[in-house]
Amino acid sequence: MVRRSAVLLLLVFSAMAPRSAVALMDLRPGDAPPPFTLPDLGGNPVGSATLAGSPAAVLFWSTWSPRSSEMLEDFKRHAEAYGAKGLKILAVNIDGENLGTAQRAAVREYAAARALPFPVLLDEGLATFAAWGVMAHPTEVVLDAAGRIAYVLPGYPLSLREELEAALRRAVGIEAPPRREEPASVGSVPQGMALQHYNLGRRLLAKGDTDKALEAFRRSAAADPAFLDAAIMVARVSLATGDLSAAEQLARQVTPEMVNRGDLRYLLGGIMLAKGDTAAAAEAFRELRELLPREGWGEWGLGLTALASGESAAALGLLREARVLQPENPEGEAFLRRYFRERWLRRETIPDEDGFVGLFPDLGEMRERFRRLFGAAGPAAAP
Repeated sequence: MVRRSAVLLLLVFSAMAPRSAVALMDLRPGDAPPPFTLPDLGGNPVGSATLAGSPAAVLFWSTWSPRSSEMLEDFKRHAEAYGAKGLKILAVNIDGENLGTAQRAAVREYAAARALPFPVLLDEGLATFAAWGVMAHPTEVVLDAAGRIAYVLPGYPLSLREELEAALRRAVGIEAPPRREEPASVGSVPQGMALQHYNLGRRLLAKGDTDKALEAFRRSAAADPAFLDAAIMVARVSLATGDLSAAEQLARQVTPEMVNRGDLRYLLGGIMLAKGDTAAAAEAFRELRELLPREGWGEWGLGLTALASGESAAALGLLREARVLQPENPEGEAFLRRYFRERWLRRETIPDEDGFVGLFPDLGEMRERFRRLFGAAGPAAAP
């Protein structure tokens, strides 16, 4: 059973990008999000109608998310820099469905300690959180003056904070100089056509065209053998399609001691899991968490390893932490969807199921589909 579950973890590397470009569950740039009215920290109703006619940012955040704190501090600066240009900001707290007196007081203290210059609203019942389809803590939504979505950033990854600010600048009418699109690279800057092929591969992957994406990443790696990002993507997509040898070839060429990158170490741990060696994979992920704390890759790997080993309670705790530190991991979420789908098809009972569904909204939608398929008894009913 453990070996079969471990083999399933190969699916961590499949369907890598269908969700990567999706920041809100059902809303896309150009859509008008649902209106809302929520109480502020003084109990006064504040509605999204107050944003009408102005560029705006709506921030979904929680007190327990470290990146929420970073995001709110940065938006204090954005409020000062772009407020005169018309930018309005609403910070929607999503700490919980039923906030008691103590919890509301804690949110007030949290906001007061940071001297936030924009309204802080309480989404009690999480109705706005659900209506907008928020999938990560925090999430930043930029709206144009017509009230339509201009840009969404799930989580608050360091690599995309400049891109978020560029979206704010566009919303308020400040033109930015053209900026060359470059992924994070190790070693030399990608040469020749390497970057162009790499970016094409990312776009193809976002469309779900795995075969063509793999071809583009291979061309990128061939154009500049020193471009490690391309080599890693070749390995990840190859592993997703079942070509373990290509992934292992990268592992032989580049060791974690050569390059201290979380995504590379996470990939190498995934190779171990794909080969069914859960003990070695768990050790690799534990080392990753110690060497690169607060990145989330180690927590993701340990959480998926625990789930593959049948330790659902431990997996849920680790994945909660991973979700905060590294909100975007379409590979990990792909594994979770397939893991649960296989068990619901067999109508198995899954320990801690409600906890996983609460943490990953996609699973809730999937479970509802299975419940409709199997009737009111749900996917865990006996055949």
